[in-house]
Amino acid sequence: MSSSIKIFFIIIALTIISCSGNSGNTRKSKRVPDKDVVSILTDLYLADGLLGLPPVRTVFSKKDSTTNYIEIIKKHGYTKEQMDMTIRYFFIRNPKRLEKIYDEVLARLSEMQSRLATESPPASTPVAPANLWTLATSFVVPDAGVTNPIPFSIPVKDTGTYELSMTIVVYPDDKSLNPTINVFFWHTDGTEPGVRDYWAPVVLPKDGLRHNYTLSKKLTDKTFTHFNGWLLYSEPRPGRWEKHAIIENILLRKI
Repeated sequence: MSSSIKIFFIIIALTIISCSGNSGNTRKSKRVPDKDVVSILTDLYLADGLLGLPPVRTVFSKKDSTTNYIEIIKKHGYTKEQMDMTIRYFFIRNPKRLEKIYDEVLARLSEMQSRLATESPPASTPVAPANLWTLATSFVVPDAGVTNPIPFSIPVKDTGTYELSMTIVVYPDDKSLNPTINVFFWHTDGTEPGVRDYWAPVVLPKDGLRHNYTLSKKLTDKTFTHFNGWLLYSEPRPGRWEKHAIIENILLRKI
């Protein structure tokens, strides 16, 4: 970083001098104090970096770099002529002092960089919750069974909010009655049905289109041990009939 700053420092100094002209007030102007020269050169370096960004460059596209530099000098309470005379003085009569100013600019920029790194640690990539679904993630009906409601039972260990998502297509020739996604938290109580905490059911239209579904429910009772249900639940229907649907991209996670 130091070499690039030094090159920029020299370019800025030469730019200020070469664009100064011969103003009659230059000799009467006072030199800029060293500490303010450090502040001005630091701001000039930062401004040059910002002007390299496309959104900033677009805003200031109608101004040349010299105009921007002059405005920064004025912001610090000095004129272009004062800065020009100060830089000329350092170059011609006191180059060692100019080198010291350069070192102070570099130190200030390094301090800014260190402070920024401390205050803004690099963002870590968020880890997506694991898929708790342990069965097949896609089903085709009737291949998976002509009237199969796709039952499942997945163990759950912790309380929290669980989310189930999938893509489902139910075709117009599907013969089931009122197909839905019908799921619930479950734990045994010695009876066959056990204790169930149902999620809100989702009605599946028979339009032959792909629909993305996302269901969620918060589990607060630690006695529930499983997440059970049917992905293609339908009301009982007598006789011989078939379902016609596809389920894909099944994802169960705790969010």
